[in-house]
Amino acid sequence: MYSLRLAAIFKIVRGLTNAHDEKSRGSPAFANDYLYAKYGAEIFSNHNVLNASMFDGADVNTLIPSAQHQLKISHRRRLDEASASESGVSPLFMGIGTHYAHVYVGEPPQRVSVIVDTGSHHTAFPCSGCKSCGHHTDPYFDPSKSKSLRWLECHECVASARCVQHKCQVSQSYTEGSSWKAYQMRDAYYVGGETLKSQPRYLGSAEGNPDDDWLMTPFIFGCQTYETGLFRTQKADGIMGMSMHSQTLVPTMRAAGKIDHNVFALCFMYGGGTMALGGVDRRLHKTAMKFTPLAKNSGWFTVRLLDVKLNGRSLEIQPSVFATGKGTIIDSGTTDTYLPRRAAERFKHVWTEIMGPLPKYANTKLAYSPETVAKFPTITFAFENGVEVRVKPSAYIEQAGGKYIPRVYLTEASGTVLGANFMQDHDIFFDAENRRVGFAEANCAYVSEDKRTPTPAQRARRLIESKHNFSIGNAVRRL
Repeated sequence: MYSLRLAAIFKIVRGLTNAHDEKSRGSPAFANDYLYAKYGAEIFSNHNVLNASMFDGADVNTLIPSAQHQLKISHRRRLDEASASESGVSPLFMGIGTHYAHVYVGEPPQRVSVIVDTGSHHTAFPCSGCKSCGHHTDPYFDPSKSKSLRWLECHECVASARCVQHKCQVSQSYTEGSSWKAYQMRDAYYVGGETLKSQPRYLGSAEGNPDDDWLMTPFIFGCQTYETGLFRTQKADGIMGMSMHSQTLVPTMRAAGKIDHNVFALCFMYGGGTMALGGVDRRLHKTAMKFTPLAKNSGWFTVRLLDVKLNGRSLEIQPSVFATGKGTIIDSGTTDTYLPRRAAERFKHVWTEIMGPLPKYANTKLAYSPETVAKFPTITFAFENGVEVRVKPSAYIEQAGGKYIPRVYLTEASGTVLGANFMQDHDIFFDAENRRVGFAEANCAYVSEDKRTPTPAQRARRLIESKHNFSIGNAVRRL
């Protein structure tokens, strides 16, 4: 979540602060946004509004029907022409232990890469002149080049920002030593693809014309002027908070009338994935989507975890153990999964029953024989409403130099963090509007509207990039 950490090197204990309580409280409405009033005729005219029917088979108010067959990357079916649309569906890319999206900011748009983080409400990235901000995927955002940008004045500061030199300054520090400072601004903002010609569009939009990207929304973000620590070395430029806070992107889009529903979906795979804003793309699904209710109405996406099983064998731990403190949160910005310390003994006991006494379970490089490797258990997380999410060894076991590193940590002081490896190969539907989260096993490969099957070169590039970036010691986001 928010900060960066070296997995298997740093042991960072998540700290709950009063600042997080503040983050779940209200924000100003965006309907009468200054930018929209000033630039609406120029930038936002003739834009369609997203609705659930634009997603094949999507229905944000009822359970989604089961897919009729298992989708494969090489045999993705085409949509009926009447419903064909990639509107609101964008690719995700693999960073250093995290997944990121390309967003386009300003008029004319400048590309910025941001880690998608359901464990944060901050959106921030380096701007021109930023001190010691490191090298990332894109040049620093240059506010002077955007004719639609507006700096927030002191009476408009949000999210605990304070007035500094007549601007709204926000800062954030993290347990492993990273920090950043930024000034808040508002500008046109939308999520897209790798280039301006690969943006999500409604049907009939002009090819390659960024002004036709109807998802463009006036949005408040932090223009970073200073950063330290692991923020300087991450691949993505910045971070995009996707919590339930009203100032994150999806609620802002809903308030501005850009989408019909305060919902989004993240589908992570090894090397990339797919994100849908305002709905869910059922074309990705291998199984029917099942829903579990949210345990809280604001802040993080918190669910009630009832049991954890290894190859079907229950840890036999009271659900209250997983619910202490912050509870069980789904955190796309954290690479790994963290169970409470009170679950460690039982987890190791059941693991030993399955894998044998040696080597003992640890989050370090372990030597296993080929026969033992074949016995790595599937970990099942059981939630309310009978929902079970099965995490395969390929998601939580990392291979390094002929050895294996389990990436489920048994160190959380309280509560549980379900990170990106928990999410892998599932489409997860974050439905703040109906206070629930949906899960479906999925083929998460993003395929554009005009070329639904990724080329071998594209698949190879994603695999090479992910193998290059995802190794022991890579950074993850934790508070």
